[in-house]
Amino acid sequence: MYLVAELATEENRRKIELAEQLRPSRRLLILRRARRMEHKAERRMIQAWRRAAELRGALDSADY
Repeated sequence: MYLVAELATEENRRKIELAEQLRPSRRLLILRRARRMEHKAERRMIQAWRRAAELRGALDSADY
């Protein structure tokens, strides 16, 4: 899961660097898109962590 997060972060960094080299209007569009993608990835990661914790809790309670 961390690998996916690192890849998404690296991709966003590349897009941000590209946006800095482009026209201001295009730059803003790319920056907004990169931020949305980053937030979406963060939400998915948090959901995955919560789900994993739920599953661990279910397994722990099943052991007793």
